[in-house]
Amino acid sequence: LVAHSQIREIAPNLPSRQALLDAVDVPGGPVRVHYVNTATQPMETGPSLAHPAFLLEWPSGRRLLVDTGMKPEEAVEFGAPLELVGGADPTIPHGSIADQLGSAAASVDGIVFTHLHNDHTNGTIALCEERTAPLSVFQTPWQFDERNHTTEIGAQDLVEAGCTAITRLAEGPIYEIPSFPGLIAVGAGGHTPGSPLYFARVGERLWIFSGDVTNTRAELIENRPKLALYSWLVVPESPERLEALRRWLADWDRDPKHAVIVSHDLEALENSGIPEWPH
Repeated sequence: LVAHSQIREIAPNLPSRQALLDAVDVPGGPVRVHYVNTATQPMETGPSLAHPAFLLEWPSGRRLLVDTGMKPEEAVEFGAPLELVGGADPTIPHGSIADQLGSAAASVDGIVFTHLHNDHTNGTIALCEERTAPLSVFQTPWQFDERNHTTEIGAQDLVEAGCTAITRLAEGPIYEIPSFPGLIAVGAGGHTPGSPLYFARVGERLWIFSGDVTNTRAELIENRPKLALYSWLVVPESPERLEALRRWLADWDRDPKHAVIVSHDLEALENSGIPEWPH
């Protein structure tokens, strides 16, 4: 009940479209984007569940990750409940983000998270295992300040990783990511108290990383809510806020130069136009 009350109180104003476009259209923005899928879980109904990270690269060669996926053993453990109650097949791990990036992992200088659930944060531990330099993590004020019982595990991953240096971003509503021009965050809420959206233009395409606002792209386009049991008992969510976000994001997605990326929908991810990292 405390978590439900908290999530319903966090509904920051969404900035105007023009303000967002002005914020991403700056010199020296990202020039490449890839996705790295750390695990797949085939589902009985609907698309297979992906656990991706998104790698953005700047002209200087610096790289930043949006989420970090999971390590193999945690991915298998994470999927076990869905096998029992959801009729899903066992999770197929593909390797941690560090393993798949190989030598390129050393050029990752920053991380942002769509939210602090451990299926989005656990790969940070693997990144730090072979790293001596600090790894910058940027968080909006809500993500930094507001936690609930579902996000504490992900926050603990960042502590356990041992190499993260967390920066609390200045007040929004549009949050620029220091040293990574053209990448901006917008406070969203709805799924967790500290769920932001991320916007980045690569070439002619504006990518919008929506995290778990929806679990599938069809839910976004058709404005379909998640199962009530999920939003009430598994992850305390704000259905009203999520509906507002679905409508707002679907409006962005109608423009062929904009693309909303839903984290866990593997089929939609493969068809999104973002290339997979050539691991």
